[in-house]
Amino acid sequence: MCYTYNMTQHLMVDLETLATTIDANVLTIGAIKFDPYADYRGWNWLEYPETQIFYRRIDPETGSNIGLKMDEDTLAWWSKQSDEVKAEAFSENDRYSIEQVMKDFYQFALPCKYIWSQGAAFDTVICEQIFHKLKRGAPWMFYNIRDTRTLFDLAEPEMPKALHHHALFDCWRQTVGVQNIYRKLNIPKKY
Repeated sequence: MCYTYNMTQHLMVDLETLATTIDANVLTIGAIKFDPYADYRGWNWLEYPETQIFYRRIDPETGSNIGLKMDEDTLAWWSKQSDEVKAEAFSENDRYSIEQVMKDFYQFALPCKYIWSQGAAFDTVICEQIFHKLKRGAPWMFYNIRDTRTLFDLAEPEMPKALHHHALFDCWRQTVGVQNIYRKLNIPKKY
């Protein structure tokens, strides 16, 4: 498998949460370092080197301890998801404190210049809010946040089928979608 030199320039992040507000409590966080000019269509996210992926389950009690919230509508929404999705999101195995996860995520994201998420006003904003609560700045500049939804409106992203509402699977799908759009629109390399 070939990884290109600018893989660490871009980071896709996805959260699974217990609310839809900026102070949402987080169940899981996933992130993948990627190259938007590469072609990962034939790859499985499980083939990525461990240094290029980040996935953690968070103990929601530690989020509540710093003021993160959950809401009834989101809990009701989760109750309607498949057993497989709920099992992953709510598994009690391998849960870490919000403080430790965000410390690790900060170090993982720090070398990346561009931060992508599905919508510019959810995942990155929640991460920034948590960093603020933990008295730490975000590891990115606000002007380097990128939004997949806007990009996906320009052309069909043709994303692979995968389990939805799994933070790492969603990152992988969205990463492939970004690459497909870059190819379709013939976006020139800037670096």
